[in-house]
Amino acid sequence: MGNFLENLKKDLENGEFNSEAAKRINDISKLADEKKDAELLIEKRLKEAGVKTVTEEDVVKINSQYEEQLENAKRQDAVNKALATLIEIEDMVKASIDDMFSYVEELEHTFEKEFDSEDPMFGELYQKIEQIKSVYEPTLVPYVRKEV
Repeated sequence: MGNFLENLKKDLENGEFNSEAAKRINDISKLADEKKDAELLIEKRLKEAGVKTVTEEDVVKINSQYEEQLENAKRQDAVNKALATLIEIEDMVKASIDDMFSYVEELEHTFEKEFDSEDPMFGELYQKIEQIKSVYEPTLVPYVRKEV
């Protein structure tokens, strides 16, 4: 079929065959050549741009890797949120304990004479202060309040 079109094209160019059908065949041939040139140009540009044609299997694999990375990012985000909350709570606990020890020191200073004289009226307060010290000081060695 290709030779037939070529022969018709040659006849038309030589003026040996001049009909509407031959002109249309010639136009179709030109369009086919232009399409082929355009396809080659597109292919060349894609190759130069580094575009890679992938198979459906490649797409499935890449999509699977993406979903795995997305899941890992979600898990890491959950861990980071939990860690941030834990650190925030820890900071609040440290601040509360610091406040409590500051108040304990203030009470010890204010009622020093009463505690030294073992005044029975201050017995429960003295016992509570000692209990707080024994419970919180040993566990808070790294967090002991800094003296100002």
